[in-house]
Amino acid sequence: MIGVRLATPADWATLVALDQLIFGGYGAQEAPGIIRARLTVFPAGCVVVYDDAPTVQDRREALHAATKANEPHSPPVDTTILGYLTTEKWLSLREPALDEDPYLTHQPSGRVLNITTLAIAPTHQNRGLGALLIEQARQIAAREECTDIVLETAHAQAFYQRHGFHKIGERQERNIHLHIMHWRL
Repeated sequence: MIGVRLATPADWATLVALDQLIFGGYGAQEAPGIIRARLTVFPAGCVVVYDDAPTVQDRREALHAATKANEPHSPPVDTTILGYLTTEKWLSLREPALDEDPYLTHQPSGRVLNITTLAIAPTHQNRGLGALLIEQARQIAAREECTDIVLETAHAQAFYQRHGFHKIGERQERNIHLHIMHWRL
């Protein structure tokens, strides 16, 4: 059964593996230390989507993909985690940047929720899990009394537009063309 829960520091190795698998091919992956910091700085803004009863084939595919992306001797990955969302709060709407240190950028009194990562394992994309995480981001924003949600994406502009986001800008970083997307609560 598919579910959503808050991410914990114990999920770190799995999130690093998923991040590398999904974003590493074009250089947009976050540094492992940044992912760890996100889980610490704003734990209420980090969630995972999981399947507590994956099929044997699902587990095999997820483990193979995660192992391929993971470095040798790293902690084991949790093959029940299918995707994750990390966020932080800003004081005002601004242009995001890759690998920003949440210890410096997260503002607990902020009114803008920045989706720093929304990632679904390739083996489970196009099954509604991304939409589930978008809804989680909206719930986090409402609970945290944010007025706006912002994010940047290299390849999923159409996905975010289908979910009510509007493009408000573009930028280049690490030779990646990024679309800045916005949604107002």
